[in-house]
Amino acid sequence: MKRKNKTSPLKNILKILPVLVTGVAVIYLGILVKDVDIPTVMPVNDVQVVGELNFLDRDKMVSMVKSEIHGGYFTVDLNTIRKSIMKEPWVSNVSLRRQWPGGLNVIIDEQEPVAYWNDDSYINASGEVFKPENIDAALNLPKLSGPDGHHNNVWKFMNVLYQKMALLDYEVARLKLDDRRAWQLVIAGQGNAETASSVDRAISVRLGRFDTEKRLQRFVRILPALTAEHGLATGKLIENNIKVIDMRYPNGFAVQKSEA
Repeated sequence: MKRKNKTSPLKNILKILPVLVTGVAVIYLGILVKDVDIPTVMPVNDVQVVGELNFLDRDKMVSMVKSEIHGGYFTVDLNTIRKSIMKEPWVSNVSLRRQWPGGLNVIIDEQEPVAYWNDDSYINASGEVFKPENIDAALNLPKLSGPDGHHNNVWKFMNVLYQKMALLDYEVARLKLDDRRAWQLVIAGQGNAETASSVDRAISVRLGRFDTEKRLQRFVRILPALTAEHGLATGKLIENNIKVIDMRYPNGFAVQKSEA
């Protein structure tokens, strides 16, 4: 009967010794990396801000990121930097990626303003309000206004008006929800919305507080006939004689003409 060869304990130790040595080396290296002054060994010395920026200053954003870097390539806190960048009102979203061996890429999605809100803020395409330090009054955007906290309702109604007015070759230049929750808008012929403050190029429409949807439908029906009657069949409002259309009547409306 043959005896089984027994592996000596020493041989077993020799087999697992490389694994043990490698594990100890990794742990030691981790401790060493943690304790070493990383900024002097592997500093982050190249910051690139990526993204299409129309309102943000790219150089200023680079300077902001660099001021928030504390640590080296491996230890820099990306989450803290991201939170700092997100405080900038013009930033919609941001992501950060390390770029070997000492770089940092900052990918910024900038806010896209689609309307003014109360003269001191913007509304983005999602209907959210953001308030930068400076408001550019020269942008060709509709002006929305209303009580604080009601921007979402105003923006939703604006989307309804967009669809209705586009079919009639008009644009909504202004939309207001006053403190009494009454609606008032200013319309202008397409292409003339930026000059809608001029009396001869805009019509103020009062929808009031109640039966808004019903009044809006009635307004859409009568507008082509009114503009045709006043020589404005094209809807361009170049020589508009209508100043106000008041829809706050149960079954009718009132028209106020300009003095001219």
